[in-house]
Amino acid sequence: MFGRIKLHPFIKANPPHAGCTPAAKTLLDRYEGQLSAALLELWRKHGLGLYGRRQICLIDPQAWQSTLDRWIVSPPSATLRVPIALTPFGTLLFYRKLTAVDEDVAALNPVTRSISILTWDLADLFNNVLSDPRQADEFIQPAMLETAQQQAGTLSSGEAYHVDPMLLSMQMLKIARTDALALHQKLRAQVDHEQAPPAPPPGTIRAALPAGYREAFKDLERQDGHPSGLYLSTYIDWRRLVALHADGNYQLLFWRNDHKTGEASGIRHYDGRYRTLETDEGDCLLQLDLVLTGKSLGSDASDDGLYLMRSGGQPLLLQAARLEDMATAIGGRSTMGSSEHYFRPVRLDDPFPAENSGGMEAPPFEDLPSALQALVHRKPLRATIVEVDAHSDPEDSTVMVWVDLGSNDGLRKNMPLMSPKDSPRALYGWVWQMDPKRCGVGIKVRRDAAGAVVNGPETGDVLVSRAD
Repeated sequence: MFGRIKLHPFIKANPPHAGCTPAAKTLLDRYEGQLSAALLELWRKHGLGLYGRRQICLIDPQAWQSTLDRWIVSPPSATLRVPIALTPFGTLLFYRKLTAVDEDVAALNPVTRSISILTWDLADLFNNVLSDPRQADEFIQPAMLETAQQQAGTLSSGEAYHVDPMLLSMQMLKIARTDALALHQKLRAQVDHEQAPPAPPPGTIRAALPAGYREAFKDLERQDGHPSGLYLSTYIDWRRLVALHADGNYQLLFWRNDHKTGEASGIRHYDGRYRTLETDEGDCLLQLDLVLTGKSLGSDASDDGLYLMRSGGQPLLLQAARLEDMATAIGGRSTMGSSEHYFRPVRLDDPFPAENSGGMEAPPFEDLPSALQALVHRKPLRATIVEVDAHSDPEDSTVMVWVDLGSNDGLRKNMPLMSPKDSPRALYGWVWQMDPKRCGVGIKVRRDAAGAVVNGPETGDVLVSRAD
């Protein structure tokens, strides 16, 4: 009809919001000859911004071009690509000039990192794909959009809804509004990070420290009979450095070094006073006045109590809250267990240690604190299977059994149990269900094509805590 713009069906189905701004002449001139006259007419008469209840956003291509180019790496002389619109969930729509007479419009989803072709005609994108409810509702799902609006409110121009991926993996839906361009840049940076080669390990402990804390931590001289000094704990990418001063003050720093960039993140710093106590068993126990903050992780509190021990002339600090875990590792495989459970003495210019996250070799039993000695089973525990679960899932890689020992006999959560060394059986599992007299143990099994267990656990089988 006379007077209507070519993209009138789009305008009718998706009326422009009040905040739409007509494009400047410089922008129109910039894309004349690259984009269709119909789109430039829409820009000129109704403008850039949000359209319709679906909150489709027409964007300034200049603000988005470099981001699109990062997503699609191609030679300078390759196909012309121009970003033109955003869906409410951040999918970027871009126009491609394929040949002198051929074109299409594609959609780039930054979350799934996928590209799909929507249409082979730019006008069809607006007048059909984004306007016909049968097509538009498939592309922008109404139920999801309604949930997003209820949780996060209406979008502003340049914003997008973002679903929290961590919570979604736990079957929880949390949607927030965010800057769409920043979201694309963040998600594209994640791709670069994943594709980057691993960073070389830090040369020294000082080099691994967050830059802002290198001056705060200085070497402390160790004194005989006194815990003063620097102590480091490492576990994969996570580090903890504690400085114990002779005057009773401490500093405790948590951070991680990114395995791709080496950059420090997750930084948490504590300081305060510590006390040195002698326990009834004669152990030296350090108590840190550790006050958690809003940035703290719950596990940070595990460092508020540290046993000081000495072995081979060197001190070690052991987390008091993890003595049972260490005792299980010492009794089962003669290691100290996870390397995050203890601190070694260091100096800042020492080479950065290549710590085994599974734990260092356990010191001689006589060197351990009495509190830890009391928990170590120097003689392996010996349990007998008294019941096997007869209704295990055919797809499960474990079978639950129950044994004739419980926590009263020394079994602990996650303690490994296995067939004795001289046994023809080859069973292996972990204590999963605690009971004072009869613990449940998950035994690893192999199944045949029909899901039946092959050479699985049986009543009467013997399990031990260490296969000597």
